[in-house]
Amino acid sequence: MSQASGYPAARGDTFVHDKHPMKIASHLEKFRRLDETLRRLEPGRDQELWIWTAMNAGVHLLNAALHACGATTESDAFHSQVEGLYAVPDRTAGTLHDAMLAPGDVMHVGQPPLAAPLPVAIERASKALRTIEDLRERFVRGSERADASLQHDWRVAYASCVRELHATLDACHGQR
Repeated sequence: MSQASGYPAARGDTFVHDKHPMKIASHLEKFRRLDETLRRLEPGRDQELWIWTAMNAGVHLLNAALHACGATTESDAFHSQVEGLYAVPDRTAGTLHDAMLAPGDVMHVGQPPLAAPLPVAIERASKALRTIEDLRERFVRGSERADASLQHDWRVAYASCVRELHATLDACHGQR
């Protein structure tokens, strides 16, 4: 599934870029931990957890790739359910305040919609990730159980998403 890369968070290193938190590194570290957890889960036995974990791991890797290729901006802010509204932490006071910002982190594929053209690999990864996100209604919020064939398809979609996003990160890494 995930492979070692030359990115600092994937190796366990930390670093600061322009005196701001390195959001790409943060996303990669969260992806790494979620991906490690996912490997301990079985889609049939742990259906809801597998879907949720794969979806969140994929979104973190997607955000890292979007930041790396310049389609979204890195910021020390957290998305909300309202398009453009972010919670911005005051790290000194330990508080949050609301701010309307240009797209930073996405919540899901297409949320919020992005104006920037995306690399083909991100488009392919987004299609695979959307396959996983679309499982929520039937298999997480609903009560359906998936057969082995569907579970196999989920693993294939996740592996494709990860492969395409790692390729994007590799391609965009030299541009930063």
